[in-house]
Amino acid sequence: MPYKLKVKTDGKETIYERKEAPMLENLLDALKVQRQEIVMYSDPKKFPTDKDNERLLSLRAEFAANFWKNGLTKKDVLSGVTAIEGLTSIVNAINETLGSPLSEDDLEEKKDNEKPKK
Repeated sequence: MPYKLKVKTDGKETIYERKEAPMLENLLDALKVQRQEIVMYSDPKKFPTDKDNERLLSLRAEFAANFWKNGLTKKDVLSGVTAIEGLTSIVNAINETLGSPLSEDDLEEKKDNEKPKK
């Protein structure tokens, strides 16, 4: 399944696509994101701070830049990826790199791709 990320830079929208499976270097980046999430949400009595949220988004942007490559930078991701659709693409790529279950949309797409072609 190709991984896609839409990024707007200099007023131009570019779709970055990755067809290869996540590599170990991507796993290292995904584990950093996962660790930050654990730190942020492990104590139910504490809410994440602004600093926690900034670090999490920064790590996700760093993951995306390294994952999709092709000249994409962390700054490009932070300033050019939408907060909903784009972030969902990044989170799904992180989850799949970690071996986590696919999102509902991914499961539906996978089912459709596995159906016998007529």
